[in-house]
Amino acid sequence: MRFAVDHRLALVLYALLLLAATAPLVVAWLRLLPPEREPFAALGVKPNRDKRDVFAVFLLVNITVSLLLHIPGVNVDVVLPLLTKWFEPEWANHILMVGLIWFGFIAGLAAAYSLIRKNPLRWPLVFGGLFTLLLSLTGATLTSAIRATE
Repeated sequence: MRFAVDHRLALVLYALLLLAATAPLVVAWLRLLPPEREPFAALGVKPNRDKRDVFAVFLLVNITVSLLLHIPGVNVDVVLPLLTKWFEPEWANHILMVGLIWFGFIAGLAAAYSLIRKNPLRWPLVFGGLFTLLLSLTGATLTSAIRATE
């Protein structure tokens, strides 16, 4: 069963999903910056630094790459000729497919991990992961609806 979506509505939905997925990731990247010293704090006092969860940072990097792959105009098929230089064409297709599955899967993993384990990046990873997963699942349908007017 095919859903007919107007191309204007599909474009608005795609842009909203991109913005909704980007905002929590920006907040998460900003939380990774070291805190500044308070203006009236004593000179010898160092700012309080929370311990970072290395796996949460790994998930944040992967979700960010996944989101960058969903930006319109980024063509993943450009990687295929580069992969065929090192691997057979059939293997290159499989590697590309596994990479695309990985970047779709990692968003759901980040959201589930952050719901279960408390870390400083918890809520940005939950919302960023959910919206990136939603973008991965609906992105092909929305882009085909947008391109249907060409």
